[in-house]
Amino acid sequence: MSKFERFAGLHGDVAVPMPLIRGAEVIADPFANIRGVRAPGLGIPRRRCIGTWRGRGVRSFVAVREGGPAIRVRTLGRGSGAEFDELMVTVPDAARVTAQIRDALDAGRTGVSEREVTFRSGDGTVLTGTATIPAGAEGGPGAVILTGSGRLDRDGDHAKLPIGVSRALAEALAQAGVASLRYDKRGVAHSGGDYLSAGLSDNIADAAAAVDWLRGIGGFGRNAIAVIGHSEGACLAVALGADRGVDPAAVVLLACPAVTGRQVLHWQSDKAVAGLPTPVRAVLRALRIDVKERQRAALEKLSRTTTDTARMGGRKVNARWFREFLDFDPTPLLRENTAPVLAITGGKDVQVDPDDLAVIAELVPGEVDTVRVPDLTHLIRRDADPPSLRAYRRLVRDAVDPEVLSQVADWTAGHLRRA
Repeated sequence: MSKFERFAGLHGDVAVPMPLIRGAEVIADPFANIRGVRAPGLGIPRRRCIGTWRGRGVRSFVAVREGGPAIRVRTLGRGSGAEFDELMVTVPDAARVTAQIRDALDAGRTGVSEREVTFRSGDGTVLTGTATIPAGAEGGPGAVILTGSGRLDRDGDHAKLPIGVSRALAEALAQAGVASLRYDKRGVAHSGGDYLSAGLSDNIADAAAAVDWLRGIGGFGRNAIAVIGHSEGACLAVALGADRGVDPAAVVLLACPAVTGRQVLHWQSDKAVAGLPTPVRAVLRALRIDVKERQRAALEKLSRTTTDTARMGGRKVNARWFREFLDFDPTPLLRENTAPVLAITGGKDVQVDPDDLAVIAELVPGEVDTVRVPDLTHLIRRDADPPSLRAYRRLVRDAVDPEVLSQVADWTAGHLRRA
């Protein structure tokens, strides 16, 4: 750090040994990710933050400034010997430095390599992703990992919410001897195309193209390819499981709905309102504001649009995706699935009804394993507190649940080897 940063942060240079680093990612808006109380350090809102921040048991070192993205480096935690749980630092080329850190971490993982790959979807859109390959896995079983909804990159990260489910799945699969491919969604990070004009059908086509790449150019087991999806990605996996042209050998559904998209969004609205603090709900009642009715009206307005995008509340949204998702019905697709299915949903999921697991078990005609995990949230992290969307920023500071990762990896590896 500079002399000024050392002085303002009341701390010298920070050194973190590589064995204590859990991961690194680029965050577009570091100020939105700073949580807790500054102690000690310098803080100028939205302009400059330097020093130590403490909040909810997390100790962060921050050295960020306006005008560009920053790197977030997550450590194994102070219990492992690290001084901080995470560091957020603005650097001139955050993407390059983050890639260097990740390369160094990959080099330390014995027998696992990663390489960037590109492939074309059916309409010619070029998508970019990462193939994670354990030693000796060339030509063996493989899996395509499908991210959730929103502007998520190949790791399952949003610019303001590093969820990281896809990267964690790739690492767990690699330890189980299964290669994987994960990719940036259309118009996100290094993939081509336009995110706002992409429909759910485009995302399904992209997922099918990823399977084709694994079987073709990737050279992995033609009859031993799994599709693993989280949230929206689980909907894509359901569609691929019913597609005889794709015909995956195994399907893993993390937080997968068993009802139409319209029903999913209405259920989410009910849970979101129920999770509001009591004073907020009292104010809404006093002002006669019906949040659920407003959302239903907004969804009906979106359903009547005919263009790829529309403006809602002054913000441009992907109207085509919403129309297609509202009409998406997994019921007939689950009935047509012939591959073994593993479905996992958390008991504290506020975006997908965990009771849908029973419906999935009833609809899938072949082998199906369903697991409802107590305290597990939609982000595949556990939370002892009451379920709430407001907890997401706190939850992503924790690692993706290792028990769920192990269960997915072991189940997938076992079924693919049999295939």
